[in-house]
Amino acid sequence: MIQDSSTADAKAKLEEARKNVTECDKEMQMLKRKIRELGTDTGGDPNSLELVVLKVEGLPEEAKPTFSLQLSSPIEEQPISKLFDPLEPTAEGSVAMFQGVETSNATLTVSAKDADIPLGSSETMDVAPLCKIADVSQPQCVTETQVSILAEGEGDKEAAVIICTATVKVTYKASAKDQREELYELLNKASQKKAQHMVELQQAARLAHRSSVATQPGPAVQRGFLNKAAAKKKEPNKWLQWMQRNVGPNSRLVSSILPAVKNYVIFFGVAAVFHFKGQALSLPPPL
Repeated sequence: MIQDSSTADAKAKLEEARKNVTECDKEMQMLKRKIRELGTDTGGDPNSLELVVLKVEGLPEEAKPTFSLQLSSPIEEQPISKLFDPLEPTAEGSVAMFQGVETSNATLTVSAKDADIPLGSSETMDVAPLCKIADVSQPQCVTETQVSILAEGEGDKEAAVIICTATVKVTYKASAKDQREELYELLNKASQKKAQHMVELQQAARLAHRSSVATQPGPAVQRGFLNKAAAKKKEPNKWLQWMQRNVGPNSRLVSSILPAVKNYVIFFGVAAVFHFKGQALSLPPPL
């Protein structure tokens, strides 16, 4: 019963490993297809990063906050003079637009003013998390993030006073180059994941094989059952032992006499043949 359970577990692991490898293959094929669809053209429009301020919390109602967004790569600054209005999405001064952004190493800093009075600035933020595309089939992603404006002149950032908090909506549109780089990165990760699942599949296959061999019943008929056991060799009786020891071919008597009489036996044997059968060896009479 325990062996049956272990065999079932081994087969389940094997099927799961096969399923994981198949899913990785499908994912890699999908990524390769999208890379081919993008082509190899390095031109086209650059990427764009669009930021709007949806709301501000922590300021009086009569406050008129304005913002300045500073990007590090490329080095550029864009102002936002009013909050975003869904009824007028393209209103002047409500949208900050950056193009050709190096998302892998760019940083963003937001400074705020109330009319002409500086309120403070935010901590430096990495742009990469704001530009992470969850679905490679969609070249655009929208993210909302909370930006805290800290009072200027504070030495310790952890103890700095938060003046206000702005909700910023970030819309990132990837270029064909960015999409291609993202797809290649995902393809590399999928290839590494497939290699790991292949190792798991080999281990699961070996485990399943050992489990199946362990649970196989033994043969009903033992191997070699038709082969008769070798009969024990009977030892000769005492009389036969005496004969073999004294007058047998391997006895001392024969081994000592035979060399001495061998030549005599040959000589007298040949002489007897010539004497009794010599006429058979004679030449025929001349004609």
